[in-house]
Amino acid sequence: MKKNKIIVIGAVVVIIIGGLIGFGLIQAKKLKTSVAQNIEKVPEVFLFSGMVSSVDVGNNFLMVKPDNKTEDIKVVISEITDMSKTEIPFDPKNPPEGGTFTPIKTKMGISDFKVGDKIFIHSTKDINGKKEISDIDWIQI
Repeated sequence: MKKNKIIVIGAVVVIIIGGLIGFGLIQAKKLKTSVAQNIEKVPEVFLFSGMVSSVDVGNNFLMVKPDNKTEDIKVVISEITDMSKTEIPFDPKNPPEGGTFTPIKTKMGISDFKVGDKIFIHSTKDINGKKEISDIDWIQI
């Protein structure tokens, strides 16, 4: 009888250990699949800010160095691109009392941009990882 108990206990231990190993392998496979899916999902980017590094009026494009990037992006301007400059109507060191104001928005053309201008660019399509973008909705200084 003692021998049968030892065999039953041994079989139960083997089954439990096998179940734990099997469960661990299944969970590891699920985790690996989940991580792979998350790595493949690259966020879409439609807006970025940067500094104008050159202006080509004749060919209708700006070279822009995005913030926190080392390479310039060619920004091709079309007839539908809205270009403007937004200014606050007061000296930032001496803001108006009450804190309310209406910013002044001025329309611009490509020839109004200058090297060193800080700009915001919005595209109608994902621009993540691109070196040249041409679907520009608006550009704002």
